[in-house]
Amino acid sequence: MPDRNKRYDESQEREQLFQKRLAELRARNNQFPWNLSETPDFDIPKAQSKLFAERSIEDPSLTDEEVERRALLDLNSYNFWSFYKRLNYEVRRAARYKRPLSLLFVTIDGLDDIVDGHGLRGENAVILRVGKVLLSCVRDVDIAGRCRDDSFGIILPETPRNGAEVAAERMRTKMEDLPTDFEADKIVTTVTVGGASLEADVQSADSLIALCVDTLKLGINAGGNTVNFPV
Repeated sequence: MPDRNKRYDESQEREQLFQKRLAELRARNNQFPWNLSETPDFDIPKAQSKLFAERSIEDPSLTDEEVERRALLDLNSYNFWSFYKRLNYEVRRAARYKRPLSLLFVTIDGLDDIVDGHGLRGENAVILRVGKVLLSCVRDVDIAGRCRDDSFGIILPETPRNGAEVAAERMRTKMEDLPTDFEADKIVTTVTVGGASLEADVQSADSLIALCVDTLKLGINAGGNTVNFPV
């Protein structure tokens, strides 16, 4: 019971932090053009998250541990070329049917320092931990893949900029001071998220990636642990 209460308290703290951060972002540069009555969702129901999306397809009797293992294996087995081809397809589809689409890049802050301090095994433990949380933060219809050693990409179909900003802030908040148990140590990490959406002057996968990389660099250069979209 104490563990359950602790998890509930931590969830409530994350929710409050999330709403506070959204309010700050909404006030800055009018990034969030929502009515004040609108309350974006912080948590995605477990069954609707990417982490558990394949259970009903593969085998409904799979344990949570096995579902998580397979989902993380799929996430980390992606390469950038596979991710790029899928992004091209989704961009063409969105353009054909005039539907919204967004892209996020999520980078683990200071991964090189983690390698220096804890070696490749420590790096791998952090990547798996971040990947698990990331998959719990996105919907089953989203496409996630490993793009670099320290970065993941997430394609958000049917998602305009304001929805992508919510998704990005959900990830950043849930991974702020994220602890990873490694041997006798606890490695604490944050992430930086850069995002972009299809716009009138952004209509190709290459331009979407370039804009997303630019916003990601802005956050990294600012010290990390931020969400950044084009102004």
